[in-house]
Amino acid sequence: MLRHYLLLAIRNFTKFKSIFAINLLGLTLGLTTVILISLWVKDELSINRHHEHSDRIYSVMTNHDNSGGMVTWNLTPARMPEAMKAAFPQVELASGVSPFIKGLAFESDREKIESEGFFVDQDYLDMFSYEFIVGNPSKALTGINAVALSESLANALFGSPQNAIGKSLKWQIFDFGSEVEVTGVYQDFGAFDVEKPEFLMAYPFFLQMLGEGAHWDNYNTSTLLLLREGTAISSFNSQIASFIKDRAEGSNVTPFLQLFADTYLYGTYEEGKVVGGRINYVWTFSGIALFILIIACINFMNLTTARSLARAKEIGVKKSMGASITGIFGQFMVESLLLTLFALLMALLAVYFLQPIFNQVTLKELGLNWNGEELLLLAGIWGLTSLIAGIYPSLYLSRFKPIQIMKSNLKGSLGELLARKGLVIFQFGISMLLIIGVVVIGKQMNYIQNQNLGYDQSHLLKIPSESIPKSEINTILEQLRATPGVENASSLTHPLVGLASSTIGLTWEGKNPDEQVKFENITVNFGLIETMDFELVEGRPFSPEFGEEKAKLILNEAAVKTIGFGEPVGQLVNLWGEDMEVIGVVKDFHFESLKETVKPAFFKYDPDFAQNIMVRIYAENQQQTLAEITEVFQALLGQNPSLSFMDESYQTLYLQEQRVAVLADYFGLVAIFLSCLGLFGLAAFTAESRKREIGVRKVLGASLGEILGLITRDFIYLVGVSVLIAIPLGWYFANSWLETYAYQTSLSWWIFAGSGLLLLLISMVTVGVQAYKAASANPVHSLKSE
Repeated sequence: MLRHYLLLAIRNFTKFKSIFAINLLGLTLGLTTVILISLWVKDELSINRHHEHSDRIYSVMTNHDNSGGMVTWNLTPARMPEAMKAAFPQVELASGVSPFIKGLAFESDREKIESEGFFVDQDYLDMFSYEFIVGNPSKALTGINAVALSESLANALFGSPQNAIGKSLKWQIFDFGSEVEVTGVYQDFGAFDVEKPEFLMAYPFFLQMLGEGAHWDNYNTSTLLLLREGTAISSFNSQIASFIKDRAEGSNVTPFLQLFADTYLYGTYEEGKVVGGRINYVWTFSGIALFILIIACINFMNLTTARSLARAKEIGVKKSMGASITGIFGQFMVESLLLTLFALLMALLAVYFLQPIFNQVTLKELGLNWNGEELLLLAGIWGLTSLIAGIYPSLYLSRFKPIQIMKSNLKGSLGELLARKGLVIFQFGISMLLIIGVVVIGKQMNYIQNQNLGYDQSHLLKIPSESIPKSEINTILEQLRATPGVENASSLTHPLVGLASSTIGLTWEGKNPDEQVKFENITVNFGLIETMDFELVEGRPFSPEFGEEKAKLILNEAAVKTIGFGEPVGQLVNLWGEDMEVIGVVKDFHFESLKETVKPAFFKYDPDFAQNIMVRIYAENQQQTLAEITEVFQALLGQNPSLSFMDESYQTLYLQEQRVAVLADYFGLVAIFLSCLGLFGLAAFTAESRKREIGVRKVLGASLGEILGLITRDFIYLVGVSVLIAIPLGWYFANSWLETYAYQTSLSWWIFAGSGLLLLLISMVTVGVQAYKAASANPVHSLKSE
């Protein structure tokens, strides 16, 4: 029986070639989209979840009840890990994790290389499932002067992991450094790890580096815990709620746990509660994939039911010969399964060729591994698509009554017509929503790129300087300023593309002692205000002309507003127990994503620490200037600098949105194409089924325009209805997305009007091609064939 059904399916495919081609192309595009997005979703859901104990590893988060509202961080005091392990029997392992250190210089006998990584406890290696090539992971970081290297870094420094083990390395960052022994080499962190450290050094040394900064009011470390099996998280959160308050007088901070595996996807908090994060994009693109697949399936449903009259006699004969409803249903379901199988095979071929482009857009290394899990996923996609596409046409066709068929009394029902129209409206409604989404995302990205950030990003270089001794910083700055193509140069300890160092240690006369206010601490060198081109609203910048400047501060406008100073210049504030004079106010500038409001911040003069050297160069002869800057570093330090332009660094804040914008463009085009493909097929079938009517009308004098209107009117009406339905939905979703930004573009009326007109125009062209073909045909041929 199955063989019979397969032969009938192939015969019908060859008989109705155009319908088969449209359905095959539509389902292929839909399945290609679903497979690509499924690979991306699977990868996103796998991040940080590949460790053996991932269900018991937790990150300690902290809620800070500030005057401006609740703020949630993943940072804790540096002493938190050891204190929690000692205080709570539920904690099996605990590790501090330093901020991700960049620019730490390792020097072996053969190489000097800047690298990036963490300071962690030995417990870190015990709780995570990282593979060591050489060395014992259970003892690798037990000594304070121990280091574990990644395979890549070991190869670069020593030639191989085996050569690295037991060797000594010198390292330096700022004015910190020592000699360490390589106690292990681990495999490079993989695609499912967010951070990919090239080294892991002993956390106790990091505590030594912090010195007096390792107190309970300073949040500079992440704390990771491995809890014992059976620990009730809600109960444990209640136990630790006052842990920091008990150790820091006047603290307003409440710690709680988040599963480490969830930190990647669920990183957005409001008022201390998780409200989403990257998971929102996972749901969004999963929904887009499903809708695109449904659009392709709707084409199959509409075209199959639309040509039902053409297959009516076949069904009537079968039923007269004793075929059951179940048998007829099975026949059409086999057609659906076979067509979907062909489409799936073509989709897999398309995925193979599109994979490099998709990986480039998503910045991932995605691909089909053909393992059992992925084969099961593909089988599920095949089965689900076949069911969605085939069940309605199969039920509809299998219920034809043979008596009506034989009497040629079979007509399309009102319900069938309404269902088909509803499906077309749904298709184009989804397409309209995607067009609106593409336009709004593009408009917001353009707004971000052209927003005045409060300083001039153009021709501004950022050079990491953590590995440069503080004694060399001013010498390098002097040499850079003397370089012909350099306009100005300075240094600071802040990336200016995100929060880096916040403090609650700033107080002033009249401040409520029970209120804790966080200020961003930006330590700078002479000339930084001028180099960055920050706009001074009042006062003056730091300058050697005024003598000692370490007891002076410059505030931003947000800080002045928070403090409540009417005339800030000359006022005294207290920072960490020391009186400081306010000498200037800069206009608010953005040092976070535009999703965030500008936070209170202050500039403090201290040239001893420099995370970045900032160099403003002239627009002319930039390549020559970059070469001369490199020569300065080579002459003074014997190494090449890592050069990047500030506007490029700023754009890294929006990598996620930029990828979403590109993917939305692609998938929006796919949805529109699929909708128009189905419309094209329906228009062709309509023109064919009304061929005789059109011939009669032309003989009776109907004009070309009247015939075009006859065929296109109903289709354009359906598209118009879908546009009207989609506009309020599109406004709601677009407005909800824009509300995630503190600074946002406007939702102009032309976005919706233009999107609707574009969709109507595309639809008119699609239907018009078939309508013109039918309207311009010789009526003699259509009437003669009847």
